[in-house]
Amino acid sequence: NDLRDAMVRVGSVLVESLVEHPEERLVMGGTANLTRNVADFPGSLRQVLEALEEQVVILRLLASAQDTATLTVRIGGENEAEQMRSTSVVSIGYGGTELLGGMGVVGPTRMDYAGTIAAVRAVANYVGEILTAG
Repeated sequence: NDLRDAMVRVGSVLVESLVEHPEERLVMGGTANLTRNVADFPGSLRQVLEALEEQVVILRLLASAQDTATLTVRIGGENEAEQMRSTSVVSIGYGGTELLGGMGVVGPTRMDYAGTIAAVRAVANYVGEILTAG
């Protein structure tokens, strides 16, 4: 339920930002949640946080979100950015017939994959429906 509540909040902020400001933008939230259990990130959590501050790294992580039907999961070494090798990234595109953007979740490699995948897919569907309605 913690993940569901967080995803609903993120989805609401994302929808507000995209509806009010349709130009290209990067919305990021919940980074502090990564610090809940530093032991989940072998090596350095600092590297992960620094990588997330760089918009280029985030945009590359979301680059795989090429359509709304394909969800991508990258675990550890599957991440291109060296600083992100202690993380897992779950990402997907959102929109209707036209891809409007991408979203994802970054977490430890031992995350709840089933719950995260379901939440990311649900929020992407919700955001896509809101943005294409009308």
